[in-house]
Amino acid sequence: MHKAIGKARSKVLFFLLLLFSNLSTALTIGALPALEFGMGFADAWTNTQSTATGYHNGWNVSAEANWIFRISLDNKDIHNAGKEIPPPVSIILSPGFHAQYIDMSASNWLSDGSRYRAWSAIGLGPELDFGLEFVDSIMVHKNSLLFSISYLANFANYTQTTLYSAYNSWVLKVSWNTRIDHNTAFFAALPLEYAFRADGKSILSGLVMGIRYEF
Repeated sequence: MHKAIGKARSKVLFFLLLLFSNLSTALTIGALPALEFGMGFADAWTNTQSTATGYHNGWNVSAEANWIFRISLDNKDIHNAGKEIPPPVSIILSPGFHAQYIDMSASNWLSDGSRYRAWSAIGLGPELDFGLEFVDSIMVHKNSLLFSISYLANFANYTQTTLYSAYNSWVLKVSWNTRIDHNTAFFAALPLEYAFRADGKSILSGLVMGIRYEF
């Protein structure tokens, strides 16, 4: 009985070692720095404990500096007509920093005859992107689907006043990147931000489009 258990454990250990050795020979990791610039429109919903929810609209500008790690489980490039085609699917992991500027209009009029002030804010904080990159084997174009999370420290001003405040926010984002050439990609993103503002809470969403450049 003990001999059978010992043999089973040996087989499991041998299988794990074999699997690990195969993965280690197939795993390929590459890293590149990248910059990203985007611009788009934004909508916001703001409320406090004592007032109704107000709706804002506006625009934002964003910039990111990331280090892109591509993890491929197949390091064998495909050769087609003398061209090297990278593996069809890679895992993307990209830590970095996110900066943004938003400018929002005053809200709609609320039921009590008031409305929230217009405001603008500058935010900066760490960001982590993760997702998958796909390669079109016919056109040899790279496309990627990325999910991002960032935590921002924001410095805000109420428009046409000397009132300033600071607040923190979480930003979740999903984006689609399409490679234009070897270094440049076009992207479209849908960000969702939850802001812990001094006078209430705001939820911001919108559409951002821009360019990513990999060095």
